[in-house]
Order: sequence, then C-alpha cells, then structure tokens
Amino acid sequence: MSKLENRRIGEWTSRIVATALVLWLLVAMPVLAQDEGLSISVSKQFGYNMGSQIQGTFKIRVRGPEDLASVAFLLDGETFGEATTSPFELSFKTDDYASGWHEITAVGTTVGGQALTARTLSFQFVSADAAGKSMVKLIVPILVLVVIATLATGVFPMLSGRKKAMAYDSASYTPGEPRNYGMLGGAVCPKCGRPFGIHLWGLNISLVGKFDRCPHCGKWSLVRRATREALIEAEAAEYAENTAAAPRLILDVKEKVREQLDDSRFTDHV
Repeated sequence: MSKLENRRIGEWTSRIVATALVLWLLVAMPVLAQDEGLSISVSKQFGYNMGSQIQGTFKIRVRGPEDLASVAFLLDGETFGEATTSPFELSFKTDDYASGWHEITAVGTTVGGQALTARTLSFQFVSADAAGKSMVKLIVPILVLVVIATLATGVFPMLSGRKKAMAYDSASYTPGEPRNYGMLGGAVCPKCGRPFGIHLWGLNISLVGKFDRCPHCGKWSLVRRATREALIEAEAAEYAENTAAAPRLILDVKEKVREQLDDSRFTDHV
C-alpha cells in the first residue's frame, strides 16, 4: 500500500472518528424544556447518559422570571426537592431511585403567588452495570477507529520508510542510481548525514522546514527538501562508508554524477 493510499485511509478514518465524537456530544448535551415562562434543564455532573438513558449524578436547573421566589422539583408527580434562592437547582443520584422510566418536572412560584409549571421530561434510569456495558459498546468502536487512523497515518509509513532506508544500506548500491524518496522528496539528516525520504507525518513548521525523524539514526531534526546534488553527495558518502572505500570514491562518484547531469538536465532524480 502506497503512502498516498495510507494518507487517504487516515483522512477518511479521521472524518469517521470526528463524526462519531460529534454525535456523542449531541446526545450528551443537557435536555432543556420551557413552558409557561419556566424553563427546566437536566445536565450530567458525573456518570452516563445516552439519549434518554441516564445513570449517575445529575443536576436539575430551573430558570424563570425575575420575580421567581421558589421552585419545587417533582419526580413522578411527587416533590423530591425544593429551592428558594437563585440559582434554582437540585442535584440527585439516579441510583437512589428504582431503575426504569421516570418523569421530572418543576413548579415555580413568583413573589405575587403565581404558579408556573415547567414541561415534563422523561428519563430511563439505568443501573451502573448496564451503563458500563453501554459505554463499552460506544467507546470500543471509536478507539478502534483511532488506532486504525494512527497506524494508517503514522506507523505504516514509518515502517515503509525504514524498510527503504535499510535497502539503501546495501553495499551493492551505487550513488547516482535513482532512489525513490517519495512525493515530498529527500532530505539529508543533519545528525548522521545520511539521505532519507521526507515523511508525510512529519511536523510542518511554517516556511522553516519539517520536523522529521531520520530512519537511520532515529533522531528528530528540522529538515528541508534537499537538492539533487546534496542528495547525491550524501549517497556517495553513505556508499563509501558501507563499502569501506577510500575517501577518493566520493570525489569520483560526484564527478561522474556531474557528467550525468550535464548529459541529462531534465531528468528528475527525486
């Protein structure tokens, strides 16, 4: 599989993960209802909620007119909490009540004695065990997608690049022969002086260059796309080192390459 194909797979996987996270955020948003000048919202403080299913600690908050004096909170038609000062809110734990469907609402009273009733919200209280199983079913696919995206955009290209780098170490390789440095071209490692293909997963730093990892020495450096001449010189040095050749070999190879460049100036080496 080519680096371009790996990159496309990574992009599509990232989109799927992002879409899944957006859907998760949408279903986890507080439930809000308003009726007759009194609004009521239920938000999670700690626990699990997926749609109408909730488990853990939640907060009910009521908003109304400026002259709102008190609010009674009702669960299944019976008062289970009251607030007489703003903010008018109540925290509760679903585990304190039986599992199943429950209705939550609130009745407010103004300073003038007017009664205001909020809309009724329905929730299914689930056990901690059921909530845990649901969370696993939701999170595991997302984690799998994240792992696939990481492998497609990082590990696979890294391993592919390292295999190519290992092939370049062969003593049978002659400098000046075409090397495939990839779509981003080649760079010369400032630490070990050996050429390598610039990785797609490297960190771009504005116009300065790319913070990339050399597959030969394993060190990270700021590199830029090298010229053909610079790559050939690094290849010659690498070849001379691997074959235990005399330093003169580097000069001979560079001279040979210059002659090739004069004969063919329009061929692309990288």
